Amino acid sequence: MSLVIGIDIGTSSTKTLLLSEEGTIVSSASADYRLVTPHAGWVEQDVHDWWQAVCNTIRQIVQYLESDQCSFSVRDIKGISLSGQMNGAVFVDASGNPLRSAILWLDQRAQEQCDQANDQVGDLLRNHALHVLNPINTLAKVLWLRERQPEIYAEVCHVLLPKDWIRFKLTGTLQTEVTDASVTAVLDLKTRNWSGEILDGLGIEERLFPKVVESPTVTGQITESVASETGLYAGIPVCAGGGDMACMAVGSGVRRPGIVSVGIGTAGHVLTYAEEVDGAAFNQLWPMCHAIPDKYFWLGCSFTGGASLTWFHDQFGDSFTELIDSAEGAPIGSDGLFFMPWFQGTATPHPDANARAGWLGMTLHHTKAHMIRSLMEGVVFDLRHSVECFKQLKLPINEIYIGEGGSRSALWCQIQADVFGKDVQVLEVQDVSALGAAIIAGVGVGIFDDFESACSMSIILGETIHSDPVRVGKYELQYQRYCNLYPSLKNWFLEH
Repeated sequence: MSLVIGIDIGTSSTKTLLLSEEGTIVSSASADYRLVTPHAGWVEQDVHDWWQAVCNTIRQIVQYLESDQCSFSVRDIKGISLSGQMNGAVFVDASGNPLRSAILWLDQRAQEQCDQANDQVGDLLRNHALHVLNPINTLAKVLWLRERQPEIYAEVCHVLLPKDWIRFKLTGTLQTEVTDASVTAVLDLKTRNWSGEILDGLGIEERLFPKVVESPTVTGQITESVASETGLYAGIPVCAGGGDMACMAVGSGVRRPGIVSVGIGTAGHVLTYAEEVDGAAFNQLWPMCHAIPDKYFWLGCSFTGGASLTWFHDQFGDSFTELIDSAEGAPIGSDGLFFMPWFQGTATPHPDANARAGWLGMTLHHTKAHMIRSLMEGVVFDLRHSVECFKQLKLPINEIYIGEGGSRSALWCQIQADVFGKDVQVLEVQDVSALGAAIIAGVGVGIFDDFESACSMSIILGETIHSDPVRVGKYELQYQRYCNLYPSLKNWFLEH
């Protein structure tokens, strides 16, 4: 029996998953770490925390394989692949050592550099990367470092995305792949390679960015030192993998037209398959290269979807179960209370780093239950923007699959079905990005024939949540009011 490992280096934790050639999850492990916010709008992480989490979770997998209850062995592992939080920036020297903490996708410090770059090379960004440069993009972080920390920038030999630094630690090789690269604002989406025009226009050397390959490509092997540290054996092939959203596309079955995947994790995401992408949804959705070679997908995002509920939990106590149970007692529409989940700015369809979260419409009648329910509703309203963008692109929406933390709450599942106005199916596997990475590994080393057969075997759909026509009608009125919030507040956000 052959096994593959998928490792997802997420924003709040690393999840490692062991998948069999029959598409069955054999074991999984996770390890948490923290965000660092040294200044308002800054979000960083210590990359060594990622590495320790990766090693810890691999050791847990190995320990299970060596236990009496398992019929497999470490030697059955035939491949490994990586998923990772996108748009981070790990600045390393010639030896691959980080020169500072990683700047994460949530970071908003680089708006000034974005404004300058958009003025300078805006046409190139639009024509090649299909992007307006935003502080979330890795390119923005490179420009910020060059301007604000030139002494560090002078020592930078490579700019790596989070999972690509982990791959360097595993294999000693420096590479990236098309999915993660496609939202850095440096990749030409047509050629699926770095845009020399964008880099030349900004005076950035292309040597800073590693070679780009397709996701299933084998990029190296586990080294002797890593084998000693983790319990793996040296020589296991490591495939390129993908950004977490691309791995989510694979792990949630978005491998053909008509399937939409929705996930509420730290962020909230909506994505769907595309044979090709163009500028039709420019600066509304993110066009991305798919892990399936030569294919694409569209991504819509709410930066702090699930993080909004986590923030409420951290600030005001009660368990998540207690919070959601409380929200059950509030009516649909939360008696006119609206929540805007924009703690780190807005994404789809109005990218704006200045936007901020908050409640609107509060009265003395409202309770904590109203606040929590309106928070959950506001996150789904924000995600519906992406679904509406798909409709504008005339993309089919035949099936909606929901996963991540937002699918663990029956209330949040029902809100999604009613706000989208369509039945939704719950993905049985919650760690879909780790599953997607494992599938990529299986395709890359030949355990699976192709993505279609691998997804058919590995992805299990659970309960169907039916939308209710009465609730759909009520939510439609609320959603239309929600759509007016950002346009009404846009200029006010500029004054903060």
